[in-house]
Amino acid sequence: MKIFSVLEIRDIVISLLVLCIIFSYPDFLTQPSFFLVSLLAVGVAFIGHELSHKFAAIRQGFWSEYRMWPQGLFMALLFAMASGGTFFFAAPGAVYFEGSRFKRPSRKQLAKIGMAGVSFNVALMWLSVAASLTSGIYLFSYMASVNGWLAIFNLIPVAGLDGQKLLKLDRNTWLLLVLLSVSGFILSRFI
Repeated sequence: MKIFSVLEIRDIVISLLVLCIIFSYPDFLTQPSFFLVSLLAVGVAFIGHELSHKFAAIRQGFWSEYRMWPQGLFMALLFAMASGGTFFFAAPGAVYFEGSRFKRPSRKQLAKIGMAGVSFNVALMWLSVAASLTSGIYLFSYMASVNGWLAIFNLIPVAGLDGQKLLKLDRNTWLLLVLLSVSGFILSRFI
């Protein structure tokens, strides 16, 4: 059984490139090398987030695959360009998973799968904060900021985002992740 389909790889690559443009706009227009910084930071954050969902679903016994959302990618580009790069709305796609007719995911399984992506971003954010504080290398503070933003966005408790599933199951874990995400994101903006 193949872990990744050609379609999934295509969707991940397209989503990643659009996200890199969004996160580096308009800076990459005057500093093209900043696109490479964005590619590394956003690439690790986005791909790590989505693969965490994917492998958490697989561990629960479900088929799982990432699919881009073309309208979400277009809206994200539109918001970034219209705001001069100051407003990010990114809903590039999602990891879809399913069992069989006889195996549907429970609320607990949905929350675990949702929490996997956010937990990846929170952990990488705090590792990046520590690396930035000890090394002073800009890439780490940028990586912390990107991961913090992705975690905060995904923790919003609305339909379709990880925050809704997690809040329904475990309010305390959701609140802890929100506090860790917001505090790390704020700190990343000052280092």
